[in-house]
Amino acid sequence: MTATSIETPKVGFLTSMLRKAKQGQAIAPVLGSAKRFPHGAFQFQVRVASGCSYELQASSDMKNWKSIHSETAVGETVEYLDTDAFNFSFRFYRGISGGLASKSILGYASVTLPPGFSMIANPFNAASNRVGALFPEMADGTTLSKFDTSLFRLTNNSVKGGQWTNPNEAFVPGEGAIIFNPTTDFKTINFVGDVSQGRLTNPIPAGMSIRSSLVPQPGRLNPDLDFPIAEGDVVHVFDRDQQKYTIHPYSAKGWEREPPVIGVGESFWIGKKHPGNWVRNLAVS
Repeated sequence: MTATSIETPKVGFLTSMLRKAKQGQAIAPVLGSAKRFPHGAFQFQVRVASGCSYELQASSDMKNWKSIHSETAVGETVEYLDTDAFNFSFRFYRGISGGLASKSILGYASVTLPPGFSMIANPFNAASNRVGALFPEMADGTTLSKFDTSLFRLTNNSVKGGQWTNPNEAFVPGEGAIIFNPTTDFKTINFVGDVSQGRLTNPIPAGMSIRSSLVPQPGRLNPDLDFPIAEGDVVHVFDRDQQKYTIHPYSAKGWEREPPVIGVGESFWIGKKHPGNWVRNLAVS
């Protein structure tokens, strides 16, 4: 894991704020410009007041944080490379300077698509939450299908001639889609961006819809992820290895089989008898 000081561009509100700060006066670090490399390393930039000491922390659950780097900033921008990232399919980062924590939590999640179908979700607020940016360099014949709850049908966005037919289609946290990998190879999708925080609400309509967690945490849909399950609801989770759905009905007695477990970057079908709100509260300390 390495960190290198680089020159900050002399434009923008943040740069102005940093320059006005007194030498050694701490401000909350800002994390951004992140990239996950194919070989597994994760790189991002940290903007912090020059001359201030700062610390970078990482976590796999946003509850237990581990210090991974600390030093005094020589310049206003530090480029950090986490060479341990290959050990984690998802990881989160924050910075602390003078007791002030970065307002945003940066993270990545790697999702492996086998040949055939998978159900997928975008777990972060990315620099661009558009299909063309989230799923670059996909093979011809790849399709991404979202469910239109007003028309009660699947949409179809496909790759032809190396380009998505609708590259500007939005794909935001809380949604979900069915993606088809037409090749015989496994394909890794690397999602990168900021974690949504605070009180988060994902409306769940009556009837069928595809949904995902607004917080990038794995676990049982209920109780771990606080999904508003109720009698008569049915969850359909797609087994990408077996290429088939497993069905999880919910009755007055609870789950009729084991609770469905949802991974980071995974979506699911929900057949809901009555509408509800999926509320998550994420306050990181």
